Amino acid sequence: MKLILGVSGSIGAYKAVELMRLFQKNGHAVSVVMTRAATQIIAPLTFATFAPGKVFVEMFTENQDPLLHINLSKENDLLLVAPATANIIGKMANGIADDLLSTLFCAFYKKVVVAPAMNSHMLENPAVRDNISRLQSRGIEIIEPVDGLLANSETGKGRLPAPEDIYRRCLDVAAVQ
Repeated sequence: MKLILGVSGSIGAYKAVELMRLFQKNGHAVSVVMTRAATQIIAPLTFATFAPGKVFVEMFTENQDPLLHINLSKENDLLLVAPATANIIGKMANGIADDLLSTLFCAFYKKVVVAPAMNSHMLENPAVRDNISRLQSRGIEIIEPVDGLLANSETGKGRLPAPEDIYRRCLDVAAVQ
């Protein structure tokens, strides 16, 4: 399987490298699309070390395909957004395409899996819950966050699930025709 790993600016972004490596070790090709906020948490170089030439942040840069969002959409079987912040979920649910990841989502016509990760208070905000429900109603697979210790030292639902759990769920989604 060929997939795109979309990484947004949740503290859970540090788990995305392990998730990428898990897919790669099992023979899957992975391209990475990061939001600018994600690059504040983990450097693109970390991903690029394991996926040279397949890590993207900006829509338009010199010597980059101006139709990158369209071509990535054509070339890949699955879009996995993990971690997904309230911001990227809101953009996806409302068709806002103002960065590479949200524009890629709008162009992507195959299977999509979203793994939200954020503080439990944000997760339970009615607007965020509505956006998640809207995505689910459109056939997007949501991997619910898990309970545990959050970044602000509170305990609650909002943690990104273990990479192995996300990996298995993606394989299940990909197997469904």
